[in-house]
Amino acid sequence: MDSAYALNEEKELLRERVVGMANLSTIPITLKHVLEVVENENSSTSDLVKVVEQDQSLATKVLAVANSAFYGYGGRVKSISQAAVILGFNMVRNLAISVSLFDTTDKKAAKFLTGLWRHSFEVASVSALLADRTGLGRKDNAFLAGLISDIGRVILYQIFESEYLDVYGDGGEGVLEREVAAFGATHSEVGAWFAEGFRFQKECSLTIEEHHCPEKLLSSIRSGSHPLVALVYLADVIVSEQKSGSAVDIIISPEHDAIMEAVYLDPESMAEVRAEYLEMANSINSIF
Repeated sequence: MDSAYALNEEKELLRERVVGMANLSTIPITLKHVLEVVENENSSTSDLVKVVEQDQSLATKVLAVANSAFYGYGGRVKSISQAAVILGFNMVRNLAISVSLFDTTDKKAAKFLTGLWRHSFEVASVSALLADRTGLGRKDNAFLAGLISDIGRVILYQIFESEYLDVYGDGGEGVLEREVAAFGATHSEVGAWFAEGFRFQKECSLTIEEHHCPEKLLSSIRSGSHPLVALVYLADVIVSEQKSGSAVDIIISPEHDAIMEAVYLDPESMAEVRAEYLEMANSINSIF
């Protein structure tokens, strides 16, 4: 069998599994309950609130977002009902789907998923800072796009479990190539399939798929389209470069400077955003 054909067939089979994740036995029970609610056209915000409230880990994460520095409520949001009012149904829906994927009873995966949740939260926060500074897009959309930018890593773990942890290792150079070799697709592709399958905004799906290679959309970004791809890419760089353990995961675009310029940023303004992010460290530490 032709190797390219075999790879495409493997990729298509994986895509079908991702889109059909609601039927997988390996996904967290809370996610199943969330999906049951959001897929039911007769469900209301109160139905979703009830599901979130029943899972302490999920409720904690949703409240963390509502109380995050970029929303500015400083710990004053005490209930999921309040969060739903502040964030809106669609944001709570998307958050509930996304963060419930991070739950696990597998001790081996706990460190990986907790670290990835923190990284995703930090990227989300910096994405919102960049959206605010540049005026390109709404802060809440930028936050969500950053939060789910690496959701494909979690999905690959939910499907393949320890096999994915072995392939991922400590990240490092070549992780995207290792994912393709092992599973037929990168975590970016997998995350985009998931977002499309569960009706996230199209811009979120595109950002997930392309935030590691924004240069592919550089001309569109320059013309004012798809700014979230650039903002999440830059946020990922800002967050990752501060951490020695994850710095090896930084994927710097060959058009890095041009991407900054396309969203009206320069090294000085990037440094200012980096300083804002570091000032948020204490509030983020209190969450984790």
